[in-house]
Amino acid sequence: MTQSDDILKDIIPVILAGGAGRRLRPLTGAKTPKPFLRLRSPHTLLQQTALRVGAMRPPAIISAAPLRERIVADMAAIGIVPQQIFLEPEGRSTAPAVAVVAHYFAAAGKDPLLLVMPSDHAIKKPQVLLDAVRAGAPLARAGAFVLFGVRPSRPETGFGYIHRGAQVQPGIFAVSAFTEKPDAAVARQFIRDGGRDWNSGIFLFSAATLLARLKELSPALHENSYRAVAGASRLQNAIFLEKEGFGACPAESFDRAVMEKAGNLAVIPVDMEWRDLGRWPDLVRHVLHAGGVRG
Repeated sequence: MTQSDDILKDIIPVILAGGAGRRLRPLTGAKTPKPFLRLRSPHTLLQQTALRVGAMRPPAIISAAPLRERIVADMAAIGIVPQQIFLEPEGRSTAPAVAVVAHYFAAAGKDPLLLVMPSDHAIKKPQVLLDAVRAGAPLARAGAFVLFGVRPSRPETGFGYIHRGAQVQPGIFAVSAFTEKPDAAVARQFIRDGGRDWNSGIFLFSAATLLARLKELSPALHENSYRAVAGASRLQNAIFLEKEGFGACPAESFDRAVMEKAGNLAVIPVDMEWRDLGRWPDLVRHVLHAGGVRG
């Protein structure tokens, strides 16, 4: 095993697979949740996400409780047994989802690096992402939050932007600011000025780093996500989060609850040919390149 493989083996992918896909209706619905769509591929979006990080430890997946059997079947079809499947009693956005995973591993006396990845992305060059993860892992182990940016190809108003600060290592920059979904004029200015990347929503950090910052930034989220794990019930590798504790978590995105407040942030711009498939315009761009939607 090479040293770079050793680095990846210290990382647990955390796949966020709870999206109901309301912005993609009628393509998505109760019978076809977004993680199980097949777009230009024989594999579902969830399967594609798990396969692109195969060099790492088995993934932890967090999703809605009714989807447990579908997740198990989806992963079995590609020969992957998730470390854990965390099952939400209700949707509370991404900050509680990530927090419960960190609490679970901390309670087990472990402090892995967690690579948070939404399941509604297309990444044509996953090896480029893995190379960036290797580069960012030492910073994450030292207590930084590492973000993976996408160089913008157009003045997009539907994505958040990460502002690059000083270069801290070759190809790695401090984060100086965030701008969430700018208007068209601002987005055009960003393209002209450079130094900004789309926020891919892919993050790397240690479980202990996250929990320490959560305790300071959002005590209610820290406490109630802990309760959701401490009171959880289990069935094989599925963890049914305790309803009262999880329901008391503030319903905030991970970006707003943590990333925009945490400090000690680094961004690695990555040319991985990334697309967010959570909105119709982006999904249409993806599908029109070849192949269409598979049943």
